[in-house]
Parts: sequence; C-alpha cells; structure tokens
Amino acid sequence: MKKIFKNTKVFTLFALITFTPCYLLAQTDIDELSPVLLEDLAQERGMGGVFDITNNTHLEAVLTDNYASNSVTGSNSIGQGSFSEAAGVFSIIQNTGNNVIIQDSTIITVTISPN
Repeated sequence: MKKIFKNTKVFTLFALITFTPCYLLAQTDIDELSPVLLEDLAQERGMGGVFDITNNTHLEAVLTDNYASNSVTGSNSIGQGSFSEAAGVFSIIQNTGNNVIIQDSTIITVTISPN
C-alpha cells in the first residue's frame, strides 16, 4: 500500500494493539503458581505440531518531485509516563518534517491449540 505524506507537519502516534494486562486475566495469584514440568514444557517448545507458518508484508512507498518552500516544522514530545498503563505490542511513530513517507507493518501470529 502506498502512502504519501506531503504535509508540512506530520505527527503520528499509533498504538497498534493493546491487550488486556495479563494480571486481569489471571485465575490465580502469581505466588500460587508452580513450575512447569520439563516433560510438559518439551511438548510446547518450538511450537511442536505446527508445520507451516508463513508471514509476509510488503511495503513500498514513492515520494517524488517534492518541494517545500518557507515551511515550518514542529517538534515531537512524549511526556514521562505516557505509556505507563500500556500493555501489548506497540508501533509508535513520530515525525515532524517535510515531504515524509511513513510506513509501518507488524505481523502478530497467534496459535491456539485445543490440547
């Protein structure tokens, strides 16, 4: 997908996916958990039983014949603690400028097994 940003100021702040924090989903307290047996862990290691996973992403942008005259750019600022309550996978992009292309891609593979 081609995206062309020709604005004099571009500011993008993007949190791709926000998951519910794990402690809200937990059924037991962490103190009550016991170590996983090595035999059980061996069955899960390396995603055993998964034969083929293919993930592809293709980003291609074109930015040509640009001209900026008497342009003013801004500034980026993220305050302390901006992401303190955040959980999950993030893609944070900041830019302020002229004639900018911003491309971002994230692939998240979730495998759920009935076992």
